[in-house]
Amino acid sequence: MSRRQEIQRKAAEAAIRDRRRLVAAIIGLLMCLAAFYALAWKKRSDQEGLATEQQGVTTDLAEVLPQADRAKLAGIRDSSEAEQVILEPEAFEELSRLGKSLVGSWLYVMGEPAFPFDASAEEKAQLRGEPFRLRATLLDGQIIRRGVGLSEEYWCLLRTEDGRLVHYVAMYPPQELMVNENYVLADGYYYKQYRKRIDDQWVSAPLFVGHELAPSYRKLEPISEPDSELLARLEDQPLGTNNDPRKLDQREELWHLMNLAQSVNAEGGVNPEEAILLDYDKLVALSKDPEVYRGRLFELGGLVREAATVRAEENPLRVREISSAWIRNESLGDTLMHLKAPGEFNFFPNKGPVIYHGYFLMLWAYVDTKSVPRRVPVFVVTDAEVQVVPTPPFAGQMAFIFIGIAVVLGLIMFIVVQRDRKRNVAAMEALIAKRAARRKEGGQSTTS
Repeated sequence: MSRRQEIQRKAAEAAIRDRRRLVAAIIGLLMCLAAFYALAWKKRSDQEGLATEQQGVTTDLAEVLPQADRAKLAGIRDSSEAEQVILEPEAFEELSRLGKSLVGSWLYVMGEPAFPFDASAEEKAQLRGEPFRLRATLLDGQIIRRGVGLSEEYWCLLRTEDGRLVHYVAMYPPQELMVNENYVLADGYYYKQYRKRIDDQWVSAPLFVGHELAPSYRKLEPISEPDSELLARLEDQPLGTNNDPRKLDQREELWHLMNLAQSVNAEGGVNPEEAILLDYDKLVALSKDPEVYRGRLFELGGLVREAATVRAEENPLRVREISSAWIRNESLGDTLMHLKAPGEFNFFPNKGPVIYHGYFLMLWAYVDTKSVPRRVPVFVVTDAEVQVVPTPPFAGQMAFIFIGIAVVLGLIMFIVVQRDRKRNVAAMEALIAKRAARRKEGGQSTTS
């Protein structure tokens, strides 16, 4: 094989290798794209399947919660006055066992089942051993030990808001007297129609067996404006004191403004035109004379520094969660603002500046992590909206310009690469021709 043929062969092999590399790179890229789309499709399918599965599954609490032994309740009788004064030992012991382990959150998950007082005796008999939630006024109570070796029990008489009388046995007596007009939360299992002598009078009423009584609150009715008389009793905390903001949840005034926020939202929301814009001057005025702005509607904004939703204790709004957030607006200095909302509220953390409307409650004092005493305004918010940064009118034109520049640069690079490739091929052909000419001249010299 001549030298020229050897060079041509190597050039052809190099070209073939380049084409193979290019094909392999394209195939590899296509395989990566296919794998990426396959994983994305699988993840989306799994999520859709999980969502469909979750929608089709209902929680059967009967399989989760403790159930009464129906055989032990079969001997309960309450059709006559004589039978109503008897506590069947086996049945009462069974419901006492269940009452000691009864957890209030179970009743919330079950939708706070209410006892059907107007049901017939036969229908009520089918409800024995079922849990119910009662809220009522405590009329009478006494600690009783029914026998030697038995634990103390708290037997009491309750009256519901609609005037129904109820006997209730708390397996654990209260450690202190109830507050708030002795209005209590009483979760318990229905036992029977029971007759008991109280203050020289016989009282016949449904008997429930539960864990213990807990303080409760009468449910607040919807309102349309703040109660200035109630809010006037509120005192702002002095600078330099360190107070736990979680204790805010125990304040009557907070729940009053939460009721207002919830009521206003139920009627279509607040009117933004009525809100006071919280700028730096207004923040200074609010800090100086907070009582002037108590219960007033404000429009405020900032970046969310921290947000959380936690389980609420028994409250007059009957909500299970309470939401809190800390926000900061750089235009207001380094002052934080504390936001509260009933239920599960989306403060839009990590979404940029957010605008809120809320009612001012009070100034809350605390000492931060750097031992600096601070006071922050507390607002009960009604709504939140992420502030949209306006797009310049020429933004679309600029995008097209950049795309055009990128396309032009790509074309220039393609032309340059093609030109260099042609030059390389021409140089290789010239080199081959030059070598061939030299070999030819050398052969002629040898012959002569």
